[in-house]
Amino acid sequence: MQQQQQQPGSYDLLAVFTDEEKADAASAKLRKEGFSLDEVFQLEEGMVGQGQFREHGPNQARSDYFLRTQKTSPKPIYIILFAVIFGVILGVLALVASFALPRILPEPTTLIVGALIGIILGASTGTFTRRRVRGAIGQDVTKQTASKEQPVRSSKGALNVVALRLPDSENISRKSRARAILLNSGGKIDRSVGRR
Repeated sequence: MQQQQQQPGSYDLLAVFTDEEKADAASAKLRKEGFSLDEVFQLEEGMVGQGQFREHGPNQARSDYFLRTQKTSPKPIYIILFAVIFGVILGVLALVASFALPRILPEPTTLIVGALIGIILGASTGTFTRRRVRGAIGQDVTKQTASKEQPVRSSKGALNVVALRLPDSENISRKSRARAILLNSGGKIDRSVGRR
């Protein structure tokens, strides 16, 4: 391991790892890909950089959007349809009952009361029918875990930061290859570091 003191901000890339073993593996991969000992440095956390990180890869908050659920509101057409159907059915039943018991149930009053009760029951049935649930596209919300992976803080003095100082900082392909190696090794790129 090479631990050299450089001026803060004199590095082109800086990645912070959760532990020293991952940082060692990333340094070894960088050296295997042709980066020299003068380009790759392993430092303690907090020596360089301000800890301005950006999440790479898929946005983890997108799952919250797709797991949202919403019940649809009752459609007015169903409310009216149920009210008319129930009103007609109960009106006919009241009319039949008034013919069966003409002395107890007068004909026009029984028909009107039966139709009104049918309309009220039909409207309430149309309002409280089982509504569709929109959202949760193909996922089972109960299986989602609420625990997010928290970065583990390293012990004091652990060399869990890998920094690169490239001789040609304008070489985009070399810088991109180094960034990909650092990200694939589990590092978080500090955006506050870079030569100006």
